[in-house]
Amino acid sequence: MFEEILKSEPKFRREQIYLAWFDARLKSFGDITTLSKNLREQIKNEPWITVKEKIIQTSKVDGTRKALLELHDGQTIETVLMLRPSKKDDGEAKLRYTICISSQVGCPMACSFCATGKLGFKRNLDYREIIDQFRFWQNILHAEGEGEIDNLVLMGQGEPLLNYDNVKLALQILIKQAKLGPRKITISSVGIPEKMQQMVEDKDFPPVRFALSLHSAITETRKQLIPSHRPDFFDWLKVWAKKYHIAFPSRTHFIGLEYTMMKGINDDTKHLKALIKIASNVGKVRVNLIPYNTACADGLSATEFDTMKMWQTKLNDCGIVCTIRRSQGQDIAAACGQLSNKYK
Repeated sequence: MFEEILKSEPKFRREQIYLAWFDARLKSFGDITTLSKNLREQIKNEPWITVKEKIIQTSKVDGTRKALLELHDGQTIETVLMLRPSKKDDGEAKLRYTICISSQVGCPMACSFCATGKLGFKRNLDYREIIDQFRFWQNILHAEGEGEIDNLVLMGQGEPLLNYDNVKLALQILIKQAKLGPRKITISSVGIPEKMQQMVEDKDFPPVRFALSLHSAITETRKQLIPSHRPDFFDWLKVWAKKYHIAFPSRTHFIGLEYTMMKGINDDTKHLKALIKIASNVGKVRVNLIPYNTACADGLSATEFDTMKMWQTKLNDCGIVCTIRRSQGQDIAAACGQLSNKYK
């Protein structure tokens, strides 16, 4: 109904509405005084925010919060708010807030180590449902007198590139109206070649950061972990990476390689050598080693931290920037790969 009404309105009306969504003083479409009285009357009963809180859990370890949100059709998704201490320019301590949001209800990729993949796929989120996860957390921070959201990652439930149009529009609106810079946004994908190609050819796609969920640089292992992996993907990736760096030439743009380390699966010497080879062939790159989080899949366990540190040292010695992710919210199943709509 909302979209049908706006179809007959001039384009600037949408911009007025998009801007209003991020005005904390407004509580309904009827409050948007820049709209015509007739339009306000038509949309006044539309939901001001499309996600409804069902449950929020807070980690007793690091303060991470996870929310289960209900959508208009009764489907549910999860989104996470993470906080980390940092320092202002004057040295004063402050908290930085990062949110992890979902792009689909469930996920069709069925990765063997990810709890979300076991949910199956229900549907894509529309652009408002993606944006409203940001608004949901920002409203909470404002109500508590806290700061603004500093970073946004599309690493929640779903494969963002399989919901290309809605994700693209949501990011365009967030960048313009929420004043969230493109460098503060990361979109993560297991690698959908057709959509990755579309992204680098699309002049209107926002210049956000891109992270590839790699998890293995050996075809046999990656196919085992990620059923959608294609045999020629690594050769294709080298060619695509060149196009990516041309499309997004900023010195701050690198390809992120996300690598969840699982004991006895992808953490031996041959896997390290394969990762070094791939990382050395895709231009500006940053490898992010991720501790495997329990409760994602049966029979898997995390690589020892000493091994992860050794990998980081080897990668750094090869001139490859490598970090080890500090997992947050594990005690409430809010860490990487744990989002499964289950609450204690």
